[in-house]
Amino acid sequence: MNDGGQEVKRDLVTCQICRISLPYDFYGKKAPYCPGIIYYDDTYLLRDPYSPEPRVVGVAGPCDFCSSIACFDCSVFYTKRLCGKCVLENSDSFPAQLVVGIKEKLQQIMQAQAETH
Repeated sequence: MNDGGQEVKRDLVTCQICRISLPYDFYGKKAPYCPGIIYYDDTYLLRDPYSPEPRVVGVAGPCDFCSSIACFDCSVFYTKRLCGKCVLENSDSFPAQLVVGIKEKLQQIMQAQAETH
């Protein structure tokens, strides 16, 4: 519920890398229910369901390179939101530690998907 006692409309956003669907209730940089937190880029945001106080959780965002939607597990924020695929395709433009980290994350996600199919 929002502060006015009305039900907040939730929708789903699907990561185009791992295919997970995540709930969100606001898209933008600053959710109206949590004015103290401002994201640098447009983000799919969800009011924290576990907090009694108004808090926000970012769940996904569009890649600044290719515009695909990526969850926070399949992307990084490095001055802009970038999906893991674009980081790997442009690995010479990023710190090696960042590239290794996203590569390991994507391998774990792909392995988990293969095990469920």
